[in-house]
Amino acid sequence: MVKYAYLGFNDFSDYFNTFINTLLRSNKTYEYFVDWEKVKNNVRKFKHQIFLLNSLREATDKDTIKKEFVDLLVKYPEVLQVIPLLIAERVKNGKIDILDPDVEDFVQYNFKKRRINKEEAKKYVYFSERVGILDLLMEVRDLYDYLLGVEVGIDTNARKNRSGDIFERLVQITLEKYLPTRIKIVPQDPHFSLYRTIGKTAREQAKRHDFVLYSNDAPKFILEVNFYNVTGSKPISIAESYITLQREARKHDVNFVWITDGPGWISMKEPLMRAMKDIDFVLNYRMIPRFCSSLDKILNSNKYI
Repeated sequence: MVKYAYLGFNDFSDYFNTFINTLLRSNKTYEYFVDWEKVKNNVRKFKHQIFLLNSLREATDKDTIKKEFVDLLVKYPEVLQVIPLLIAERVKNGKIDILDPDVEDFVQYNFKKRRINKEEAKKYVYFSERVGILDLLMEVRDLYDYLLGVEVGIDTNARKNRSGDIFERLVQITLEKYLPTRIKIVPQDPHFSLYRTIGKTAREQAKRHDFVLYSNDAPKFILEVNFYNVTGSKPISIAESYITLQREARKHDVNFVWITDGPGWISMKEPLMRAMKDIDFVLNYRMIPRFCSSLDKILNSNKYI
């Protein structure tokens, strides 16, 4: 059962109601929307190729662009790498397979940097025409600015992954603010992990805890952190796996702490309550100061330490 008394609650009902009522409705920080450093780096590394492509904008008609594009690819084959980026396509192994209705089969385009002849170059100009890149070259003023916009759009797809990272950073900042100075916090600690004992595969055994808290150079708490905006099977399976982790923590004389938050839990109260019956410490973000202020009491009286 969750040790609610250490967190300053009179009973489980008081604790659970506070947990639900203080869930964060979102974890969107200023960094959530766009990873600007990544966006800029993704474009900056093709600055030379973009400059070469920009030179095609001086052509007055599409036929001239096509001719000059062929010459450009023959002379500067590194420009090939940028073509997929113009249509917001991340290519695997540098290749794109197109189902061409004219030949009723797949046509493969290889955008890796390499020397190509004039006939091969015409193939890539044809691709560029069919996907609209030639029209783009006649309309945009600067491909560098255009590609920044494309990368921003692609980066929005990474928000789901970034959401978890952002919540981890929020938790770390709050822990560092409220933890006693004698407690050391180690993110992704390579030296201590219970996954090595419960993992069935090499990959599972190589997992690391989000945080390990040390006192007197000994691990005292392992922390797992996650945030759920929506309901689903993943939060439920995670809760069940953490019950196993809790049992393993007791065998190794450490405390297990699960810090989880998000509006998704409002519709998943039952699996959350089941986990709370088996895990010693389940906190949401706003409960972290309560936990930090109780550390000495927990360490002094916990039978597992």
